[in-house]
Amino acid sequence: MTIRIRPVEQSDYDWLLDLHHTVYRELIINEFGYWDDDEELGLFLEAWETKKIDIILKQDKPVGMFIIQRQDDYLWLDEIQVEPQFQNQGIGTEIIMQLILRARKISLPIRLRVLHANQGAYRLYRKLGFQNICRAEHHNVME
Repeated sequence: MTIRIRPVEQSDYDWLLDLHHTVYRELIINEFGYWDDDEELGLFLEAWETKKIDIILKQDKPVGMFIIQRQDDYLWLDEIQVEPQFQNQGIGTEIIMQLILRARKISLPIRLRVLHANQGAYRLYRKLGFQNICRAEHHNVME
C-alpha cells in the first residue's frame, strides 16, 4: 500500500470539515445522544487553528488526517480520521505503526483517547498493543 503524509493546506479546509462530520456524526450521536453543528464546528475550528494537522494520502488522494502532539513524557495522538470508504484497508494501522516507530526512536509512549461508541477503533488500538490507562464517562485513555 502506498500511503504518504503531507502537511495540511488551506485548500483542505472544506474536505476536512466534511471528513470530521462524516466520521464523527454517528459516533457522537451514539455516545452523547445528540449532534450539535455549532459545537462540532467549534471543535473543528479549534483543531484547524491551533494544531498541526497531517493529511493521509493514498495514491495522492486525501483519505484521512491525523494530529499528533509532543508532550513532556509522551506523544498524544489527538485525532486520526479515515474516510469511511477507505476504512478497514490497513490505512489507520499503517499510520499508527509509523507513529509507534517514531515514538520508540525518542523513547516515548503514545497516548490517545477513544470514545466508548467507537468499538472499531478500540479493537484496532488493542490489537496494536495499546492498553487502557484510564476510563472516563465517554472514553478510554490508552497507552
